[in-house]
Amino acid sequence: MKISHTAAFIAVKLYGLTRKPAFAAKFDPFILNFYQNIVQSLPSYLRWYGTALKSSFIRSLFILSEELFLPGDLMHILCRKYFVGKEVRELIDSGFEQIVNLGAGFDHLGAYYSQKGIPVFELDRQSMIGEKNGFLNQHEYLNANLHFVACDLEFERSGEALRAHPEFDPKKKTVFIAEGLFDYLDLLPSERVVEDILSMNAKNKLVTTFFSIDELNYLYRAVFRGGIAMVGETLKFKITRDEFVELLEELGLELEVQIDHQQMKKEFVEKSSSKLPVMKGFYVQLYGIKA
Repeated sequence: MKISHTAAFIAVKLYGLTRKPAFAAKFDPFILNFYQNIVQSLPSYLRWYGTALKSSFIRSLFILSEELFLPGDLMHILCRKYFVGKEVRELIDSGFEQIVNLGAGFDHLGAYYSQKGIPVFELDRQSMIGEKNGFLNQHEYLNANLHFVACDLEFERSGEALRAHPEFDPKKKTVFIAEGLFDYLDLLPSERVVEDILSMNAKNKLVTTFFSIDELNYLYRAVFRGGIAMVGETLKFKITRDEFVELLEELGLELEVQIDHQQMKKEFVEKSSSKLPVMKGFYVQLYGIKA
């Protein structure tokens, strides 16, 4: 099974953490059920997490070990899903007509919004799309509004791939989602993603995450990079938050909303009666196209 192990472990961690009622209450039951089904559908060498994390004792051990080596990593998983989802929901509620999820992985947003009647286009490598499609079909998440577009964003243009799809309308107001995408792309393909967003409706929005690894101390930087290397992936976009914002602004996007770890702690963690930290350097951002 050729899957993104980063995507798989995000699903595992979210599933384990939302076994806590205070965290579960922050998410729609559809979302909780979605990630439970994903964990149960992973390859056998990963599927055991689903059984193990049902135990509160084992969950406590996992949390203790994670926080020992990289404090805040677990909570940043919950916060990225919660705050990305919040920004997307507000845009859809304000009249946006379709969603493009760039490098969708095992994310739930496509299944969630397509069953509400919103056209959603998930872009990913063909191998990942095959695995995701099989999972969605098995659990009856597939519907006429959910579309898959095979596109390796490192080498191919998202705009060309989308325009080739008969159901995609570049004139519609579109929410583009790039959750955890830019960290794994080089500069040139990142610029191409932004250029393709700009080439369509002038009211398009980009909801993205960005991890400014320079905000971690040396030890935690090494642990973070090591963890990613262990699952066969590499951080490529090695710039700071300020440099990232400046780059996107030079390309034609304007930062409208930025949620940092302190705001996440205040609005999500503390309201969940948790004392777990949120990792520094992690941001959820909303960009619009400059007039």
